[in-house]
Amino acid sequence: MPYWKPKAVWEGHDVFIIGGGDSLRTFDWQLLKDERTIGCNTAFLLGESICKVCIFGDPKWFRKFKDEVVNYKGILFTSHSEFRRTNLDWLFYIPRKVKGLGVDTLGWNANTGSTAINLALIFGAKRVLLLGFDMHLSKAGKANWHDRPCDNPTNGVYKKFIKGFEQIKRELPKVFPNREIINITDNSDLNLFPKVGVKQFFKERRNYD
Repeated sequence: MPYWKPKAVWEGHDVFIIGGGDSLRTFDWQLLKDERTIGCNTAFLLGESICKVCIFGDPKWFRKFKDEVVNYKGILFTSHSEFRRTNLDWLFYIPRKVKGLGVDTLGWNANTGSTAINLALIFGAKRVLLLGFDMHLSKAGKANWHDRPCDNPTNGVYKKFIKGFEQIKRELPKVFPNREIINITDNSDLNLFPKVGVKQFFKERRNYD
């Protein structure tokens, strides 16, 4: 497997992280077509024109989707040590750090969303923009917008995820100074980063340089 040497390939740009939350069920994906994006796990189903880079952290997820993700034309990353030595030349590996943020490793913090944030920061993102980071089940008990979950999480799982994001907030000013993380997920229970509503954000986006 290729080992990717971290590079600031998106230096100074916005990078969107596509999470899995049910709030994205009605999202207009065409808004991301010209953006720099990193998708978590099953976001690869959107195709490479929307999800430019995809990252996963759970071998169980890979075993479930391997026959489909092999056809994904974007770039696929993982930080799980199980994939450190494989013959898959289309899967890129960066070593994992259990907690916090890394500059040549990816902080795991118990969830793929945290890893995707770390990858965006290594890529040089000035602003990391979170989509679909609901941190709760929908009223109908749905966890994901794509209806193809690898697990069936309960609301209690999200408390563990939020603790992981606390590690990111704590280390961001030290490891990646002068960067921002903004949560543009409607009705999100992740309250650690500044929030902007989806409609408001994209309405104002054209004025952002």
